[in-house]
Amino acid sequence: MTAGPAHDGECALETGHGAHICAAAPGGPRYDPDQSASERSGAANGIWLCRECGDIVDKDHEGYSAEKLLVWKRNHEAMIAEVRTQGWARSIELLRAQRRDPKVAAHVIALFEDRRVFWAAFDAEMPDRVRRSLDGLRRDLTALRGRCVLGSPLDTVIVALGMTIRHFYDAVERFDLDTLRCDSHDPEWCAFEMALRTLRKSIGYQLDSLGRSYDIPLQGEFVSFVPQAVVA
Repeated sequence: MTAGPAHDGECALETGHGAHICAAAPGGPRYDPDQSASERSGAANGIWLCRECGDIVDKDHEGYSAEKLLVWKRNHEAMIAEVRTQGWARSIELLRAQRRDPKVAAHVIALFEDRRVFWAAFDAEMPDRVRRSLDGLRRDLTALRGRCVLGSPLDTVIVALGMTIRHFYDAVERFDLDTLRCDSHDPEWCAFEMALRTLRKSIGYQLDSLGRSYDIPLQGEFVSFVPQAVVA
């Protein structure tokens, strides 16, 4: 995550920063002379990165092309998109009002809290283990949908969680997850870590909203990866 609570729990701390995909000035990383001034300063030319990744991509700009950063950005936006749909937002509103199937909702939250893929340190993660864990999680979510009315608000929320995981798979499908290992100088590992950070953020946001709908507090190490803007 690139945001979290201060020691007093009242303030938010940011450890990430916005970066240019193509540099704003000549001589900068990935500078594109064909861009206009408005294009250089526009949102389409920006990407949010943790400070370590931001430093790496600018120092090794030949290894991290503009095209590669744009792919990272698109993958990030795809995973976040599930919580921007009108159907998801409406479903959360209905769950808060009706609170149907509370045991299923509690089971959904517990499934995610129990998986270390959502809270373990990145340097302790094995991509192949992440894949196996997420495969099992998707199977469990599919089974839980059988306990909901098809198309109901809770069913819609469960589908969105599954789709978010699918977007993560799309983001990392070009990598050999059986051999990929933590290496901050490996572009593939950096892309994998970026995708996993985004997955954690999107899932955290969705589960926090689901928990608040039923007054179910999130527990354990998982809580540390819920976006601070949500829990504040």
